[in-house]
Amino acid sequence: MRTLLPCCVLAGMVGSFWMLGSLGQSARADEAGQRMLSHDVYFTLKDNSPEAKKQLVAGCKKFLSDHPGTVWFAAGMLVEEHKRDVNDRGFDVALHIVFKDKASHDKYEDAPQHHKFIEEFKDNWKGVRVFDSWLDVSSHGTVPVDTDRPDEAKQPKLPDAAAFFAGMIRGKIVEKNDGGIVVAVEKVTKVWRTNKAKNAEVLVGKKVLVSGQSAEGRHATAIGRFLASLKVGEMVEIDVAHRKGEVLTILELTEEQRERVKE
Repeated sequence: MRTLLPCCVLAGMVGSFWMLGSLGQSARADEAGQRMLSHDVYFTLKDNSPEAKKQLVAGCKKFLSDHPGTVWFAAGMLVEEHKRDVNDRGFDVALHIVFKDKASHDKYEDAPQHHKFIEEFKDNWKGVRVFDSWLDVSSHGTVPVDTDRPDEAKQPKLPDAAAFFAGMIRGKIVEKNDGGIVVAVEKVTKVWRTNKAKNAEVLVGKKVLVSGQSAEGRHATAIGRFLASLKVGEMVEIDVAHRKGEVLTILELTEEQRERVKE
């Protein structure tokens, strides 16, 4: 004689088998890497000046925004005005990349551009926190990488062939911002022996961001006054070098420029 199981017990067993089956399917999906993966990185900087943060955001865009398998990319700075108890403010710049699957993320980790990004910016990292998560629910469409904010999205990009340039450039000032000046280069007038750019002439016809950030002491004060004295539309010839990011740094003022800002 067969023993009949109560309906509630039978229902529970069926439910359990269904859950086990679903978990098994989910595990197989994870193993196959079929779900989208969100890669979120929070950088805390040693030099967390506005210019340094902008350089890191620009570096994220330059090196990390166009990897195969990227569904969505974004990078930006901490929202300074959000200071509630629940806000984690222990970072300066955030990077967000959604990959179509785990395989795309793993290829990104080993990509040459990713390693170039690390080498160029790691010296200024005080701390880096990485949060990787599966995306079980998402709603995404065409999300632009750029924004309408001129200080971030429209910052000029230094041509790759001009990396580590050192010399004199002449051009017209087309914009002033907190980070320095934007110069439309008309001529490379001198190239120093320390120049390591593959092609200095690639700067001609390009807009470049010029800053005096890395100068120190009285020299920094003089360069700061010189930058402040400049006006949009003015022609300028300046001694600059590329060290990192998308910015050219002023090395020295000419004698005429020193006289201009003399106290």
